[in-house]
Amino acid sequence: MESELKTHHLKIDSSNRGGVFFSGKKEDVIDFSIRTKFASRINLQLLHDNADDYDEFYTKASELPWEKYIGPEVSFRIDAETKDKLRNSEFTMHRMKDAVLDRLRSKKIPLPEIEKRMADITIVVRSHTDRFSIELSFSGDPVGRRGYRLFAGNAPVREPIAQAMLEMSGWKEGNTLVDPMCGSGTILIEAALRERLYGEINRFLFAESPVFQILFPTYVFSERKKEKPESPHLFGFDVDPEAIRIAKENAYEAGVEDFVKFEVGDCLGLKNNFGDKGHVVTNPPYGDRIGKPMEDLREMYFQFGRVIKNEFGGWKFTVLSADFSLLGKFGLKENSHLSLKHANLKAKIVDYEIRGGK
Repeated sequence: MESELKTHHLKIDSSNRGGVFFSGKKEDVIDFSIRTKFASRINLQLLHDNADDYDEFYTKASELPWEKYIGPEVSFRIDAETKDKLRNSEFTMHRMKDAVLDRLRSKKIPLPEIEKRMADITIVVRSHTDRFSIELSFSGDPVGRRGYRLFAGNAPVREPIAQAMLEMSGWKEGNTLVDPMCGSGTILIEAALRERLYGEINRFLFAESPVFQILFPTYVFSERKKEKPESPHLFGFDVDPEAIRIAKENAYEAGVEDFVKFEVGDCLGLKNNFGDKGHVVTNPPYGDRIGKPMEDLREMYFQFGRVIKNEFGGWKFTVLSADFSLLGKFGLKENSHLSLKHANLKAKIVDYEIRGGK
């Protein structure tokens, strides 16, 4: 994440478990927002101040110019994660809501709808000790949900994690990519979006964001789209026909149905009909997610490791797993790994280099 910010010429001011705080030129912030692969949410900090109690918090929150961002035609919601002086997150949300509505009433602005889940505008409140932060999300939905996933399928990989897997694997636009256990297709769709939209994978999300349009009213979104490739190089397989149906629908919703070839197929019967070089990137099942008997999973990992070694010499192989004992069953030497949290489990992305080659 931090290296991605630096690539876009943005200055990292600080970082903690809550996220990375950065600043920079408007043009660089916009470019980062539209292209970020790894951010789950991008917020504009409106206020960072101290408050000893809820009344002081309310007073300071109600002084913000909410009429600039919220009007009768939009809905808003509040996310709060507070502790110490504002230890009750639920009550902090109520005081935040009162501050916004009272400010709008004082400006004689018709009151907007308040939503608990999906909303046009999301206000984020955080606090620690006596300091609080009020932030405005650039997008109603988190950036990491790019809006194309109508159906998640069983145990899906989140979009930013899919991008991290692609990054770990060294995959670049135009390279051959195979996901033998593709599920709802997220890894391949994320790759296809990078190709189709010239890297601007969040373009459509921000084009529909009221906050983004208020903050950057003169920004004109590119309409460039790459045409269908002459020969397919993104391939997804799954043993479950329903998963393939969902993957195709999600690809259609993302506008990349012509970029990815999805087929029903068993990973243990996979043959390399794709070429001498490429990337196998996948999120195989593990016990906590799927509930398969552990003995079956051990055997599956062992057999799939043999398929990789026999068929994909000279390729890169990258997997996500939260059961590290299963990874040893591949019988492969680790190249590198990245530890992370996935579905509230400790997990890691592991990259392998397959020796040999055809």
